[in-house]
Amino acid sequence: MKKSKRQTEGFFIENVSDPYRISDDDDMNTIYQRYLKDEKRVIETDGLKYFKALRIDKVNFDDTGLIAILPWDIDIKKNDVIIDENGNQYKYRGCEMMSFRGEIPEWYFNMVCAILSFTSEHIGRYFAVKKER
Repeated sequence: MKKSKRQTEGFFIENVSDPYRISDDDDMNTIYQRYLKDEKRVIETDGLKYFKALRIDKVNFDDTGLIAILPWDIDIKKNDVIIDENGNQYKYRGCEMMSFRGEIPEWYFNMVCAILSFTSEHIGRYFAVKKER
């Protein structure tokens, strides 16, 4: 699958991971249904529950960050530290809200478009809330 990059006047979005998209014609409802069928979308390692991102985009508004579409089950709160399976740490900066014409799709009620700080080019695909020790 070809990675896309859109850029306008200092703002860009670059896709990092879109593992459930098979075709450019796939809509988010189809992609979400594939996600639900993935038995490896949640893994546990070292006592942490990691959730696979439905999609990850690298974005630049005023600074560079990530938007990772994650299930609400990750239970993140503002200023939480998120860790990926590669050991990278990200600060959760809030969520991106979307608007829809007509009915709001099922996937939107079950996922959070998490805005994360950008820390590395070696971005993982699974994310967990880092527990304080």
